[in-house]
Amino acid sequence: MINSLHPERINSGNILCSDDLEAQENADLTIGSSSPAGDLAIYLAREFSSAHACAQKLTRRQQAIESMLLEHIGIRTVNVDLPDDGYENSGEPEDPGKAEDVSLNLVNPTEGKTTTLAARWAAADAQLGYSAALRSEARALTRARDLAERLWATPAVSLTGIIAKLDALLSEGPPSSTSPEFPWPQLRAVRLDLERLRVTRPLPPGR
Repeated sequence: MINSLHPERINSGNILCSDDLEAQENADLTIGSSSPAGDLAIYLAREFSSAHACAQKLTRRQQAIESMLLEHIGIRTVNVDLPDDGYENSGEPEDPGKAEDVSLNLVNPTEGKTTTLAARWAAADAQLGYSAALRSEARALTRARDLAERLWATPAVSLTGIIAKLDALLSEGPPSSTSPEFPWPQLRAVRLDLERLRVTRPLPPGR
């Protein structure tokens, strides 16, 4: 039974960043006209950092729900195309000997037939909220990408702004915070140099 999968464990601890995403997107449109005076890059970097963290949370949530859904369906992976293209099974059943049965259960919905696997998928999706999680993740990723593009296109006018842009790059680019691959150690070193200059050679506020 799907109740044994405890979907409430996934939905507990609501991810607030998804609740007001539309309001956040609308607020993004006013950045630059209503943001505090000073280095706009700093403001954009903060907004991007928040959006990036939100997208990561929603991705982990979507992946957790996906694992639960696939466990209930009984296959490792499955691709379900839009109705215009019908269903296409690319999954592998837990029991390889059942591969033919899974294939036979997939019937093009444009022919007016309901498939066993599609019906189970739809029921599990409705209870676990997988499709909704996918949409939230995609929307959050788009917002983070849009903010990143605005950040890269905005000139920093202070050391703090340059550091903020580097921090945004280092949070998104490397595979890990300690990646030894070029150019991440070099960029981390540059970031430390800038921070040292900012501390040892204080400039007027905002600079």
